[in-house]
Amino acid sequence: MKYIRNKKRQIRKTYENEFLRFITQGGDKLSIEPGSYLEKKVLQALIIDYNSFISGSNQTLLLEKIGKESMINKVERYLKSTNRWKNKTGTYLAGEYDLKKLEPLLLKQLYTSDNELFFITARSLIKINNKTYLKEILRKSAEQSWMSKNNTLSLLELIEGDIEEILLEIMETEDMFLQVIALEESGKRHYQKSVGWIEKMSQSPEKELRIAALKASDRLGNTGESSYLARLMSLKNDPEWEVRAFLAKFLKKVNSDQAVNILMEFMRDENWYVRHNAAESLFYLDEKGHAALKALLHAEDPFASDAARAVLQREALYKETTG
Repeated sequence: MKYIRNKKRQIRKTYENEFLRFITQGGDKLSIEPGSYLEKKVLQALIIDYNSFISGSNQTLLLEKIGKESMINKVERYLKSTNRWKNKTGTYLAGEYDLKKLEPLLLKQLYTSDNELFFITARSLIKINNKTYLKEILRKSAEQSWMSKNNTLSLLELIEGDIEEILLEIMETEDMFLQVIALEESGKRHYQKSVGWIEKMSQSPEKELRIAALKASDRLGNTGESSYLARLMSLKNDPEWEVRAFLAKFLKKVNSDQAVNILMEFMRDENWYVRHNAAESLFYLDEKGHAALKALLHAEDPFASDAARAVLQREALYKETTG
C-alpha cells in the first residue's frame, strides 16, 4: 500500500500541471494519456478534486480519458458511502457528469432527512432528466419545508423548455409555498396564463401571495390589460409596506399619469424602502417621472424631497462622468 501511495503521488505530480492548464486555459487537447489502471485512478481523483472548475466540454473529454463506466463506479461508491461528505460529493457529480445510470439511487435520496443532501439530489435529478421529476421535487420540498424559496427558484432556472402546465397544476394546490414559487416562475418565464393568477393572487389575504403576484408582474411587465393594471394599482393602500414597495418597483413599467400619481404618493410613504423604489421608478419614467421628481424637490415633506434629490443627483453625476 505504501508503494501504491508513492506511485500515485508520482503520477499526480506528473499530471497536475498539464491538468490545471487544460481546465483553466481550455482547448480541445489534453496531453495526458492514462494507460494503466493506476494512472486512470489518479486522473479520476484530479477530476473529482477540481470538478467545480471543469466546464461541460472539458468534462466530456476527461470522461473519455478515464472511461465513463469507471466514473460511474467511483460515483456510485460515493453515493453508497456512510461518509456524509462523500455521499454529497457523489450526488453532485452524478448530475454534473449526467450519470443517468445512477438515477434510481438519486430518487431514493429524495426521501433523505438531510436538507442539504435533498437540495443536491434534486439538482442532480434535474441536470440528468430536466423536468421529469419536477412535481415530485417541489411537493417533497413543500412537504418537508426544507428548501428556501430562492433555492427552489434556483433549481427551476436549470430546467430547459416549457413547464407552464406543471406550474399551473402547482398553482391549483392549497400550498402557499408552492403557489408563490409557481407564480414568480410563471412571471419570470413570461407565461401569459400567469396574468389571471396575478390578478387573483394580488387580492389574496396572504401577504406572501400579494408580494409574489407583484414580483411576477414585474417580470412579466405591462400587458396593457386594464383589469390587470387596475387590480395591481388597487394595492397602493395595502397595509403591508413590502407590498407597497414591490408595487412601486413594478410601476416603472407603467408609463401613465395614474402610475406617476401613485408613485408621488409613495414618495411620502412612512417606509424608506417604499420611497426609494418610488424614486427609482419615477426616474425610469423619463419626462413624466423626471418632472415629478423635480416638483418634489420643494415638497414640504422632507422624506419626499430627500428621496427625489438623491435620485436626481445620481443622474447628474452619471451625466458628468460619462460626458
